Amino acid sequence: MKTSCIGLLLLGFACISFTAAADTNNQSLTEHRVVAEKVLFLGPVPAFASEALQQSGKADELRQQVLHHLEQQAVPVAGQSTSFMGQSLSWREMSPAEAAAAGPGIWFTQVQHDAFYQGKLQFAGLTAPVAYLNFQKLGDGQRHALNLSTGWQQLVLFVDGGEPQSVELALTHQQQTDIRFTLSAKESMNNRLLTNAETISQLALSPDTNWMLLSFSGRSDATNTDVSRTELREMSRNRIQHSWPNQAMSRAQFSPNSEYLSYVDGNTLWLMNLSDGKLTAVIQNQSGLGSYQWAPDSKTIIFSWTQPDKSLEQAKAKNYRALEDRWRGFRDISRLYQLDVDSGFVRTLTPGGDSSSLADIHQDNQRLLYTQRRLDRTVAPHAATAVFELDLATLEHREIGQFRHLNQISYYRDKLLVVGGPNFADGAGVNLPSADLIANDYDGQLYLMDLDGQHIQPLSKDFTPSISNVTVNGRGQVIALVNEADRSALYSVDINRTRYQKLALSLDVIERFAVANDRGATVVAAGSAVATPQQLELIRPGQRRPTVLHDSSKLYQHIQLGEVRDFNVENPEGDLIQGRYYLPPDFDASRTYPTIVYYYGGTTTVNRQFTGRYPFHHWAANGYIVYVVQPRGTIGYGQYFSALHVNAWGQYTADDIIHATKEFVAQHDFVDGARLGNIGASYGGFMTMYLATQTDLFAASVSHAGISALSSYWGQGWWGFLYSGVASRDSFPWNNHELYVGQSPLYMADKINTPLLLITGDSDVNVPAGESQQMFTALKLLGREVALVEIPGEDHHIIDREKRYVWWDHLLAWFDLHLKDEAEWWHYLSE
Repeated sequence: MKTSCIGLLLLGFACISFTAAADTNNQSLTEHRVVAEKVLFLGPVPAFASEALQQSGKADELRQQVLHHLEQQAVPVAGQSTSFMGQSLSWREMSPAEAAAAGPGIWFTQVQHDAFYQGKLQFAGLTAPVAYLNFQKLGDGQRHALNLSTGWQQLVLFVDGGEPQSVELALTHQQQTDIRFTLSAKESMNNRLLTNAETISQLALSPDTNWMLLSFSGRSDATNTDVSRTELREMSRNRIQHSWPNQAMSRAQFSPNSEYLSYVDGNTLWLMNLSDGKLTAVIQNQSGLGSYQWAPDSKTIIFSWTQPDKSLEQAKAKNYRALEDRWRGFRDISRLYQLDVDSGFVRTLTPGGDSSSLADIHQDNQRLLYTQRRLDRTVAPHAATAVFELDLATLEHREIGQFRHLNQISYYRDKLLVVGGPNFADGAGVNLPSADLIANDYDGQLYLMDLDGQHIQPLSKDFTPSISNVTVNGRGQVIALVNEADRSALYSVDINRTRYQKLALSLDVIERFAVANDRGATVVAAGSAVATPQQLELIRPGQRRPTVLHDSSKLYQHIQLGEVRDFNVENPEGDLIQGRYYLPPDFDASRTYPTIVYYYGGTTTVNRQFTGRYPFHHWAANGYIVYVVQPRGTIGYGQYFSALHVNAWGQYTADDIIHATKEFVAQHDFVDGARLGNIGASYGGFMTMYLATQTDLFAASVSHAGISALSSYWGQGWWGFLYSGVASRDSFPWNNHELYVGQSPLYMADKINTPLLLITGDSDVNVPAGESQQMFTALKLLGREVALVEIPGEDHHIIDREKRYVWWDHLLAWFDLHLKDEAEWWHYLSE
């Protein structure tokens, strides 16, 4: 049998083919062989020789130390130097024979392949090789079985040396696949970097701007550990004043007078005196500690403390008290307490049997706002929020009112500032062109309300972005976090003039931020952009550009990203449908590519975050164009646009996805219209199923945690009746069969011809796994191509790191099967 080696030879690699012995069916199997021509060598280092390592009693641990060092550096390249015990060493490019003759040391090479790979890594002529792939040990010996997801792999070998005449480093396999050894300073995006790269996980800024606290979290494959650290920085000198390694610090805050740092570690609330660094445990080893807030005078702290319910510990049956009784912790009672910082004494503020949540503390230190949930089933969204003011001198409670669609409430001078849906206060914030439309209450609005809860002034009816939350500092300056198209942004809000001024941050997506009490209302914000990893920026309202305080791009300096371009299209109704697309890193406009189309879940845009649960850059690195489309129904584009989500369940959204995808194909010659895939999650998973009943445009579809029948989701999802109270306002299975049956994909399953992957966490309480199971049953009985994959122990989001890799692998393997005609990966995962 002849095998072409021309392609590999042109790339500088050796290729050998031979015919194996015939099997029992007299069929010959051809084994393909790819041999490394060059490696990088670091050495010689006698200390890395196997005998020296074994005599240490810590051979694996010492190798881990080396790997951990490599893991934190840029990808090795020839000439790159490092030091070892005073000895300067440089990576040198050599043939394997030359490296074997050089003595004990470390070998490095990369493996690049454009498809799932099954084969073996084989060594010959090497003395005591120990191999690590992506910093994880393959083991000792000369032969290792490999099952590799598409992409780039890093191979590190600890080798004593070898016989130069017989040395070989090879990959052997029976499938026809494009795989090669290579040495490159740049690699494509890989899934492990997306989960391992260090990111800012906590941010706090002192009111006087003198101090900032940052927590970082990441992962080391080399040592198989989660890594975290926290820094206390003195801002004026840009100096780390104190650091905490691998400490489970959370809920960090600075006191309003900027004299203390407070944080929770385990069940203890700590105070650090910033002048001398002294630590005091003001609440020690008390379970159930919740959120807290300093009083403006810095003398007391208001905190929540939960009393767990034990009524079901010995119960043999559960009698549900409410729809919410399905929720974890629903029967627990969370009360508010006040801690006197000097004495450590604590008093109860909200006794009784109802849970209370702190909303805000007034600047006069004499009163606070708190809320309680009310189970109001009479009107959508079938729950209300009771707002109370507590006099801290007399402990008298005054109910301000009960409100639906309230998300946040805080003091603003002598009034109250509210973030809520457009239907808050009987529709005070609604701004729609037609009375036939119903406002989408996930489209956040801002209101000013009197202390008696009566006079309510809408502040954002003509402001297109959706307001998520606001921060009011000690001077009464207001900073709002908003969803603006496919971005999130910060705005300074002039309440008296109803003016919004956007802060000139370079970030597309704000992940966390803090506001100081200085006259300039200093803001620090952490976030990312569509092609820029996480940054930390400082800015003040009115400034033209931010100051970058932290930049994580060095963690990705060895990654080659594809270009991201905008693509907007007008639908037949005249609405602008925005979108963007990700190109493969090695994009060639003369080729055609398979394309994955992605769209929103819930009612929120697919934002421009650099990373995320759906890793677009990683998909692009696997040879796909990824088109992200923002159809009607999502927030961030104005109330009319978001109102089309209500009582529609796919009607407008599907039209936009289909129209925009067809236009995308028509306007881009490099998109193969016969190889289109689509994927969505949650409401987006519903859209995947619904689209499959409306069009044969797509060659393969993926629904993660999708809804197949509106009524079963409404009744069985823990939050189904609440979400439906907005998305299906005033519609129920008994009064709107056209919606609950007519828009449910399950009742149109016979129209589905597209191969469909249904994937879900088997412990999903938001959209139960039964939604995928019943669609799987229908399509199996109909004889359609369908697969069901459940991730054990996972809820609506796949959180576990290793299970997330498996989840991501299934998504890409399904598309590889149907869009690339590459079945090996899917078959391997299905074994």
